[in-house]
Amino acid sequence: MPDHSRWLLRLLYLAMLLLAACACHAQEPQEASSSYKAKKDYASLAMLVKHLRKGMARAEVEVLLGEADYSPIAGQEYYSSDCRELVPETGAEELVGLIVEYRDEQGRLTEQLQQFQLGRIGE
Repeated sequence: MPDHSRWLLRLLYLAMLLLAACACHAQEPQEASSSYKAKKDYASLAMLVKHLRKGMARAEVEVLLGEADYSPIAGQEYYSSDCRELVPETGAEELVGLIVEYRDEQGRLTEQLQQFQLGRIGE
């Protein structure tokens, strides 16, 4: 086989590998979203956090995470997980989850994600 043909085959093979990797990456958020909604598992929630960004529409967040488990005030929502973490100061265990904020710096309610944090969500 001439060198030119071998080079083209390698290039085609590389392109196919790249497409396959992109297709797998595109499935990750959808699979994690389904898993989190069904099981509230921490691993899926942690993966979904990587796909959140400030300014994201509330509807987009809800597509990924579903309905929040708890909302102490309008514009602040808690998403729980199956993980608990020990609080050294008290010796108590607190739930680990995600807190999302839709209030801007002036406290006004918006429809865009303003802040989010993965961590203990004890009251």
